[in-house]
Amino acid sequence: MKLLLQRNIEKLGKAGDLVEVSSGYARNYLLPHGLALVPSEANLKRVEELRAVARKQEFRLLQEFQARAQTLDGLELSIKARANELGHLFGSVGPADVAVALHEMGFDVPDQNISLEPHIKEIGQYDLQIEFADEAVARIKLTVLPETPLPDAPQDLEQDEQQADSPAQPQSLEPSD
Repeated sequence: MKLLLQRNIEKLGKAGDLVEVSSGYARNYLLPHGLALVPSEANLKRVEELRAVARKQEFRLLQEFQARAQTLDGLELSIKARANELGHLFGSVGPADVAVALHEMGFDVPDQNISLEPHIKEIGQYDLQIEFADEAVARIKLTVLPETPLPDAPQDLEQDEQQADSPAQPQSLEPSD
């Protein structure tokens, strides 16, 4: 069945597109929810008007996204997390953690826009992308720090290394008087 879309529908089309869908999908979902119309001359004119309005809204939204991406681009962010002595995190740092840290800095970014695959599981510096739209992407630097300072190498190991580095003193086999 051919229908005219009134709104953008993910994986189907944009407002104003003429799409071919199964009759059950049209009768049970698209038509009752007002997402599509049966193509006719009056509906074609109406959908063209909707398409023009949608283009203006998309353009305005894209400009807003680009402005937000520009303010975030190059931002340096740090997050503290619990870690063991080797720098491995107990758990991980994911997009939700980054979104909370950005919110604390005054930026409202949904965690769905933060591309972070796989989750961070070690202390260090990472480059992240925040994708508002295809043309609006911000790159930030994320530093994951331990909540408590990592202990240095144990003293016994340092002493052993120092002894191994120093030349061994020959011991004389003669009895000392």
